[in-house]
Amino acid sequence: MEKKITEKLVKISVLEGISLIILLFFAMPLKYIAGYKIATLIAGSIHGVLWLLFLYILNEARIKNFLSKKDIIKMIILSVIPFGFIPMKKSIRR
Repeated sequence: MEKKITEKLVKISVLEGISLIILLFFAMPLKYIAGYKIATLIAGSIHGVLWLLFLYILNEARIKNFLSKKDIIKMIILSVIPFGFIPMKKSIRR
């Protein structure tokens, strides 16, 4: 895979993965336990933008034939699993 797209994909997958962890393990408890609805609004919006950016970069890699359909499906599944960015990062760098 071209180094530029690889690095973009690694960076955005890590950022998106961290934003998912923040959303699930910090913002959601703040909303439902402490009543701070704004926490999920902010974290959810940031996560949503990062996820869309991840999909855009993943599509860039698909268009340039750097990833197979199997790899793309695997990465989309890993992107919605907490800590899924760790195995994704390893498979991107291979």
